[in-house]
Amino acid sequence: MDDENTQVLNFSAKMISDYPEDRRRQFVVSYYLCDKTMAVFEMQVPNSGFRAGKFLQRTRVRDPKTKQFFEPSAFYVGAKIHVSGRNFELLDAAPHTLCLMEAHSDDFPEADIATVIQNLMNVCLQTTKSVRALFEEKDTRKTGFVDVEDARAIFKQFVPKLTPHAVITLVRAFEKDDGTYEYNLLLNYMRV
Repeated sequence: MDDENTQVLNFSAKMISDYPEDRRRQFVVSYYLCDKTMAVFEMQVPNSGFRAGKFLQRTRVRDPKTKQFFEPSAFYVGAKIHVSGRNFELLDAAPHTLCLMEAHSDDFPEADIATVIQNLMNVCLQTTKSVRALFEEKDTRKTGFVDVEDARAIFKQFVPKLTPHAVITLVRAFEKDDGTYEYNLLLNYMRV
């Protein structure tokens, strides 16, 4: 990747916990591509009893499942990571993170539109849901466009077989500046 020294993946995250007070906590997980290190920052939540600041100082972290250091591909919206004895779910990504991941989609399968569409096609083969029918139901005027939020809701019907990041990738690929989603382009790509 070009200029990895300035490239950082930033995700909002929540702690996965049985304790209600921990579930309210908000975090930013940063992954630095230049040296494969990460840091976790806790955000201030009013009346939570927890202070904002560093939760984990920038360091390399091993994935307890693989015993290897975390690789960039482990980070995507919907991923669950184990850090400092705690489990986190990555909830959203900063816009620059999404752009960076899409620009280097060979390293980030969840941001690779071709891979995500192939996954969607595979999911559709395993279900009775028709992507075309779901979009046409929302497109009452038969324009080939639906509201972006309608497109997002349609794709979310396929989660957990599609990750939340895959849903973001599908929406971003065919979203228009006016807040509409050109689903016919997706259907043409899928050949359905």
